Amino acid sequence: MGDDGGAGKQGAGRAREAARQVVAWAHAVRVRRRLARGFGPRTARSREPEPFQRIARIMWAAPEGSREAGVAARAAAEAAANPFALRELLAVFRAQYVGGAHRGDQLARLRPRRVPSHVTAFLLEPVDGAVHRPGVRAVAYLDAPELPLPGPVYGSRGDLAQWLVHAAHAESPPAASFGPLSGLLAGTDQPHLLVALRSAFVSGVRDGAHHATHPDISGASRGGSRPFRLWQEREGAPTLLARMLRANPHLPLLPPPAGQDGPPQFGGAHAVLLALVTGRPDQIDPIVRATDPTRLVESLDLGLLQPGPPELLRECRRILRRLDDPAARDEVCRRALNDGSPEMRAAVAEAGYLPSVLDEEGRAAFLFATEQWERYDAADPRGRLVADYFAHGPSRRPPQGGEWWWWALKYAAMTAAARSGRRTPLPPSPTTSAPARRTGPIGGWPTSYTGGFGTH
Repeated sequence: MGDDGGAGKQGAGRAREAARQVVAWAHAVRVRRRLARGFGPRTARSREPEPFQRIARIMWAAPEGSREAGVAARAAAEAAANPFALRELLAVFRAQYVGGAHRGDQLARLRPRRVPSHVTAFLLEPVDGAVHRPGVRAVAYLDAPELPLPGPVYGSRGDLAQWLVHAAHAESPPAASFGPLSGLLAGTDQPHLLVALRSAFVSGVRDGAHHATHPDISGASRGGSRPFRLWQEREGAPTLLARMLRANPHLPLLPPPAGQDGPPQFGGAHAVLLALVTGRPDQIDPIVRATDPTRLVESLDLGLLQPGPPELLRECRRILRRLDDPAARDEVCRRALNDGSPEMRAAVAEAGYLPSVLDEEGRAAFLFATEQWERYDAADPRGRLVADYFAHGPSRRPPQGGEWWWWALKYAAMTAAARSGRRTPLPPSPTTSAPARRTGPIGGWPTSYTGGFGTH
């Protein structure tokens, strides 16, 4: 009985596999017929892409190594010669990966999934026509211009590049090697893939800063996923993403030479951190010169919150203390007034930064507010400058600094005085006499309704 039952199950399994193979073969025939009739911009707007979409779904779901997968893969390879059909195939693969086309904007919260090996082989099949390296089907498709009609939902070149970067995180190669997709990303110079790698890095930086300041609500504790982490939580070792970034010689994306328009993929402020992570400090100066000063300081502030190697923090501190741009220095001074920014306060004290928009009185107030007592006592030994600054009220205008600086310095100075035991430099609040006790009817007017109550 047991042997008969086992044989029956095996027979049923072979029958199901044969049925799936027949279905795959039938759809492969439909693909060939569709290609034979021609498939271009006009037909791509109709329901006629359905054979390609169906074969892509069959290929994704087919067991690896099965005949069904082989039939679907051969049909997909034939269809891939047509750029419109290839677009349909890749868009379906991506939608299958993320669990629906409309979930593509949630990659930073999705757990990476392994791409079936026959789909990976299809993506990495060597082909002609690739401008960038390596010369495989995925790179050749990303190198080609966007097709002259609206594509499938979330089927743009950028969307597909982001999918490939996310999918590479499901590979688990040894620390000294890469898997098929991560190996592609570790060496490619394809612009869309480089931009997607940069975007993943920015997500990783924000993730590290968020979980450094909110350790009790981490994605791991909520059962969520953190696919773009840059360093392991416990040992601080680089993740697969960090290793791909370090291995790729075409990162970070640099600003253009002087006098030329910038490429759209220039990474801006976060390129500074990427240069540090990838061990390319020689690229920092041109990036700093081409970056908005405020965003540069913001990026360095995020870098100081990373759980990465100590050399990253050391370099962020060094750059913060050697800023030449007055706007960048002013931004450091702004952040130093935040009680939760000890790194910025230390940078201001060690570099000697003072807000450029403040006059002598305002700078004395800044020294007091940031607890630089030696410098403050030397600049304002009798406390007159800081007292005069706060006595004039928040309506002071540049060059004194305007209302923002007055209020920020006021609260920071109150905190500094309480923490140090020094006398607060703020003038005492004016005293007002207590209002006279109201007598008579309740209400401000004789016609106020009291319902006959409220009188003596």
